[in-house]
Amino acid sequence: MTTLLRRRILALALFLSSGFTLLPANASAQSTEKFYYWVGPGLTRYPPPDQSFVIEVNASQAAQIEAILSDKGWPGFGGTIAAGSVDYNRDYNAPGQPVWNWHVASVNGIFDFRATLFPACECPYLIAKPSDIAANPDAWIQQNGDHYTPIRYSIQRRVDPSNRDAMANVSNRGVTGTGERRLITGFIVTGGTPRNIVVRALGPSLSAVGIQQPASNPKLEVYQGSTRIASNADWKNDSRAQFFAQDFPSLVPSNEKEAALWLTLLPGSYTIQAINEDGSDGIVVVEAYDVDSAAP
Repeated sequence: MTTLLRRRILALALFLSSGFTLLPANASAQSTEKFYYWVGPGLTRYPPPDQSFVIEVNASQAAQIEAILSDKGWPGFGGTIAAGSVDYNRDYNAPGQPVWNWHVASVNGIFDFRATLFPACECPYLIAKPSDIAANPDAWIQQNGDHYTPIRYSIQRRVDPSNRDAMANVSNRGVTGTGERRLITGFIVTGGTPRNIVVRALGPSLSAVGIQQPASNPKLEVYQGSTRIASNADWKNDSRAQFFAQDFPSLVPSNEKEAALWLTLLPGSYTIQAINEDGSDGIVVVEAYDVDSAAP
């Protein structure tokens, strides 16, 4: 075993047992001010359809998180959990943004996944999902302890729960083809927290309402600035198709060749770009729906 590996394992053991941070903390930066961060699955900016939650940190911990994010790293945390809900601890990946019945009571340390090793075990404090704890928070803590270092979840971005978000539903109809013959529609997610949005590109079903030349196989792409963050050509191939088919059946396209996506988006400006994959010109309707506002 190399000296570096021994040091990493020792550092992690100290972190898990006593709450020491793996990054140096600036004692002068401590304050009573609180900051909130969205924690989601995976190590990507736009996580797949799964659960998420929110943690509260102090100014020093927030500075550590921002330093890791600015260095294109993947910040994680270790802390203690408690039963009981707090309003800011929501699952932003679920429609309606439900509040969890447990919360992270204290964050004891921040680390970078790129420089941290973990025990090779199926330990609940490492691999538990939020819903595992939510099934019975008191029982989970009694059985597994109150420490939680979720290695399958990373800190995504700072959020502001006091600045509630919103988006107006949008719809646009026009001619699309391929290349520059694409229909572009913009929308904005406002506020300080993520939002669940369903976007659609309808073509074949438009013939039922009198459209003479509908796009036969529409494809949509969603961009933030010049970065493409998602695309879909056949709605059933979206990883979240089963969720909005179950919860929002009215949004399910009636034709399998029509496109739809369920996205959890951070506040910002976005565009939907639609083309017709068969290469010919055709009429397409592009839509975006805020499914948090419509959630049961």
